[in-house]
Amino acid sequence: MAADFCNIQPDDTIAIWGCGHVGQMAIRSAFLLGAERVIAIDSVPERIALAAAAGALTLNYLDDDIYEQIMELTHGRGADACIDAVGTEPDPAAGWDSRLDRIKVATFMGTDRPHVLRQAIY
Repeated sequence: MAADFCNIQPDDTIAIWGCGHVGQMAIRSAFLLGAERVIAIDSVPERIALAAAAGALTLNYLDDDIYEQIMELTHGRGADACIDAVGTEPDPAAGWDSRLDRIKVATFMGTDRPHVLRQAIY
């Protein structure tokens, strides 16, 4: 459904955060709908391996600056569409903003940790 909402065109690059069950389905759906490239983002080695086996370019958000990597892979253009397939927010160690989001939730100053959404918007 998420891939369908992306209105994928034949030369599109789709970025997908989360390579669990839902993310794996989103990767395959994006390719089935005609995406030229899919960039899969996660930190679990087994999930990353499954995404790579499906044909996705993979990024580990603990090792890479996701924004910089996507911009490099797309020659400064960015992804044509983004899918958030993260069931719960990623490890708070993903970056300074994810740590801040976790602190806000722990101190009842926030109700969610929008780290992935923030990266997709960038």
